[in-house]
Amino acid sequence: MESIKISGFSDEISSDFETQLQTVTKLGMQYISIRGVNDKNFSEYSIEEVNSYVKPKLEEYNVKVSSIGSPIGKIFIDDEDGFNKQIELLNKLCETSCILGCKYIRIFSFYIPKDKNPNDFKNEVIKKLKIFVEIAKKYNIVLLHENEKDIYGDISKRCFDILDEIKSNNFRAIFDFANFVQCKENTKDCYELLKDYIVYYHIKDANVADKENVVCGTGEGKIEEILNDAIKNGYEGFLTMEPHLVIFDSLKDLELEDVNDIIKTDKGLDGKSAYALQYKSLVDILKRIEFRIINFGGDNMKEVRFGIVGIGQMGGAHATWLAEGKVKNAKLTAVCDVNPDKKEWASEKLPQDVKFFDNYVDMLDSKEIDAVLIATPHYDHPVIAIEALNRDLHTLVEKPAGVYTKKVREMNALAESKPHLTFGMMFNQRTNPLYQKIKAIVENGEIGEIRRTNWIITTWWRPQAYYDMSNWRATWSGEGGGVLANQAPHQLDLWQWICGMPTKVRANLQFGSHRDIAVEDDVTAFVEYENGATGTFITCTHDILGTDRFEIHGDKGKILVEGSKKVTVKRMKESENELNKKLTFADVANLFRGEGMGDLFDVEEFEIPDQWGTQHINVMINFTEAIVEGKELLAPGTEGIKGVILSNAMHLSSWTNKDVELPFDEDLYLEELNKQIEAEKVLV
Repeated sequence: MESIKISGFSDEISSDFETQLQTVTKLGMQYISIRGVNDKNFSEYSIEEVNSYVKPKLEEYNVKVSSIGSPIGKIFIDDEDGFNKQIELLNKLCETSCILGCKYIRIFSFYIPKDKNPNDFKNEVIKKLKIFVEIAKKYNIVLLHENEKDIYGDISKRCFDILDEIKSNNFRAIFDFANFVQCKENTKDCYELLKDYIVYYHIKDANVADKENVVCGTGEGKIEEILNDAIKNGYEGFLTMEPHLVIFDSLKDLELEDVNDIIKTDKGLDGKSAYALQYKSLVDILKRIEFRIINFGGDNMKEVRFGIVGIGQMGGAHATWLAEGKVKNAKLTAVCDVNPDKKEWASEKLPQDVKFFDNYVDMLDSKEIDAVLIATPHYDHPVIAIEALNRDLHTLVEKPAGVYTKKVREMNALAESKPHLTFGMMFNQRTNPLYQKIKAIVENGEIGEIRRTNWIITTWWRPQAYYDMSNWRATWSGEGGGVLANQAPHQLDLWQWICGMPTKVRANLQFGSHRDIAVEDDVTAFVEYENGATGTFITCTHDILGTDRFEIHGDKGKILVEGSKKVTVKRMKESENELNKKLTFADVANLFRGEGMGDLFDVEEFEIPDQWGTQHINVMINFTEAIVEGKELLAPGTEGIKGVILSNAMHLSSWTNKDVELPFDEDLYLEELNKQIEAEKVLV
């Protein structure tokens, strides 16, 4: 990784050049991409000012320039006067680049009038770019074309057209992840099309739905996956951070649109902290790539060797799927269980070269595995995960992440300190295309702002015989809860994954109300969200005629999911707020009679059959691809705590008969849990 150099647009730290240089050197960076210097664009500096101020200041801090972030090409294609001025400016910038020992200048391919088809301007764009390229050749400078929004080369096809037509070593591509995302393009497809021309990367990430810029690796840019492929295939060069996480002074000169549309002001960050956050995230990505290449690249290319701790019902299924080769690039090499009868099962059901251990520490220390899947009783999930992570093993945890948040938080903190490792949760329902589509509909704002969520999931019927199978089931000491800890964690995860986390919980839990157990078998919970929306969650294990009905009500529509199979989406043509303002009482009376109701909304219905089993396999496939290729995890391990927070809050509310605000007192929860465990001992 010595050939990879981290740089960044330092004017996002501060307008003050001294502050920029102090911050990057403190982070350990040796390069910047220079753009804004002391309240003005670097392109406005004279040659004399560069020699007398900029260059000496860079030398004082021992910082070099990776590229000049110029405004070249950021004019309208039909602005001839502006173009002539830019020819003069480019000559000066090329001379400046030579003074600073920098060979790259970032440029653009011209704004296109809003009412025109960009493709009609291809020849004119190429003609003018070639004039720029001829200037660069004289100075042996490389012009880097950035795929900026609203310019001709904003989408990959048009980027390819100009790069392929010009075909010059003095005109190459910058790959900006976020800009492609904000143009609603698949960045991996863009990369595959352009990779022969890419010599420089801008590290900026974003989400498609709201176009908001986010910390690198947390958006939809596929940054790690693409960099992993590029570095594995020999990329050597700069990764230049352009976080766009906070509004900085020169941003207004860079964007045609309202900057508040792409940068939210509620992150609680300033320029320095946002820059440091982006730097840490990029370094973590590079650590994972380096670890991956060392262990699974080049001559070390191999299948990921899995070990499974706990081969009961779910662990046994996971072992079987792995042994049958249903997970590409993965191989089952070891299993572990404290039950001696499981050794016989393993010898009969699994390949003979799969080693059996009766102690998970011995398996973790065996050097036989690269990754571990934990499918034990719930209390052991974070305990074993911590042991695995401490041994630099990739770790996949069955639901739930744990019984109580304090221990899960300890597991998460360790995982975050080891960014080179892949840490995931077995939230198989996240691979369900039904819930993926619902999540996209909500995130895209198609039903507007959420006002209410309701999930009735009472299809978890379990007879007494189920609880009598194992002495740890349905106990506070063995399982840590009932339906919330065992059956419903998937719905708790999906609920918050799609609708977000609430801020307050009020719950009524019935403990052993219809079964001879100590834990909850009937739950009715009410929640409140930050925006004032409300929600309910109802579940139980004693309804043999159970209901599975999930409803999300927004101000512009509604989603209804029945049986986790059939979905009805109603999208309103105007929001409820708008209708409320304009409809007369006579209009409403007509609507009550059914007149014109169909004109207010469109209806989409679709059905996706249950895919149990394949969903678990898909989680393992995704987990393995994250290890080997750097693909984004569908269910990151650190997100497992969210469902535990919800279940803990419901328990605590019922035990104390009070509203529970999030975050809650985790020490109080553990204290109350221990009371339940002690009471259970007395009953036994």
